[in-house]
Amino acid sequence: MEYSAQRVRSKTRSAVKRREENIEQEEMESGELNLIPYLDMVTNLMLFLLASVSAGLILVQIDTTLPDKAPPSPTNVTQPSTNPDDQPLKLFVSIKRDEMILWSASGLEGTLGAPKASFKRTGKDGDPCDGSYMCESNACDGQKQRCVPSKDEPQPVFDYRALNKSLIEIATRRYAGKQRKADTYQIILQADGAVPYSTVVSAMAAMRCPLPEFGSEVTSCALPTEDENLKKAKEPISPDGKLYDTARASYDPKKMALFPEIAFSSGFE
Repeated sequence: MEYSAQRVRSKTRSAVKRREENIEQEEMESGELNLIPYLDMVTNLMLFLLASVSAGLILVQIDTTLPDKAPPSPTNVTQPSTNPDDQPLKLFVSIKRDEMILWSASGLEGTLGAPKASFKRTGKDGDPCDGSYMCESNACDGQKQRCVPSKDEPQPVFDYRALNKSLIEIATRRYAGKQRKADTYQIILQADGAVPYSTVVSAMAAMRCPLPEFGSEVTSCALPTEDENLKKAKEPISPDGKLYDTARASYDPKKMALFPEIAFSSGFE
């Protein structure tokens, strides 16, 4: 029997359609998809892309220049000597709930592991005081100079005078009688999140100026300044004694500020 071309095509389409229906039925019954057609498409697409990339690399010229060979490093290099008094100490005062420590990130005045000084809590009822800031109860008997109970919630208090004396010792040993550089006045206060504001303020006061002797009247100290008028003045210290030009005035730790530029850190994690 002879078939025309049109009839052959019609039978072919019918056979392909029946085959597709059978495949779909088998997939539905088995619950699996026939991935072979998709894999064929992906394979053909990848071959096309690889051919395109290869052709591009062949036709494109990339101009590159190799770097020159570096000269050999000298073996004998003399490092410039740095005077510790001319560089910032990077001092830290770190306050935790039950301890306050003084140390330096530079290692010139102790480290975090081996601090310069450590200060425990004080200010219990009956401890000596010359102001309420020295008492956990925030109450000081002026006549007896002793901490007394109060209705206020107790706040942590540390030996701020001992901290002040440690800072005076550092400033005296390193800067007394010299022109102290402006960047050496910075200190970082690092407080635990549980430390109350009153404790932070008291610590800041001990860091800024020399404290008077116990029971003596509180006095202010001269502060470093970058005021252009004072820099041009004949005397490096202002007439009222409150400001001084660090580039010309000889540093006196008894009358001048200790570490007044206080920066704050996020504290202990």
